[in-house]
Amino acid sequence: MGLVSEGYRKLATIIYLISSGSLSKNSVLFWDEPETNMNPKMIQHVTKAIVELAKMGVQVFVTTHDYFVQQSFNMLTAYPKSNPDQLDIRFLSLYKEDGKIGFECAKDIQDLQHNAVMEEFDSLYDREQRLIYND
Repeated sequence: MGLVSEGYRKLATIIYLISSGSLSKNSVLFWDEPETNMNPKMIQHVTKAIVELAKMGVQVFVTTHDYFVQQSFNMLTAYPKSNPDQLDIRFLSLYKEDGKIGFECAKDIQDLQHNAVMEEFDSLYDREQRLIYND
């Protein structure tokens, strides 16, 4: 595995855990930023793999700062036909406000009041619009 990218090493590790029986029904997987060192074209495949793990009974926790990963999971909740198995997907947000750590949870990402990914996406869009329209 030393000759492949870090992203592919992560995928190979998941495959190894499944084939060895370490990752099976009733297991828990914490996957921090699966998009790291991954070609953006692979995000759809990675999120599909995570969904398949959940369908086989693995409880999966994913952390991300990536718009594409976030939206891939959001589409599963926003469009029920894309989630025929009715997987219970939750979005969690940790944030700091007035010097205290806050937490919120929602079934729909639109219900989160604090979403750093979308806040930065909106900020980037606003900066670009100011450049385009010379404000």
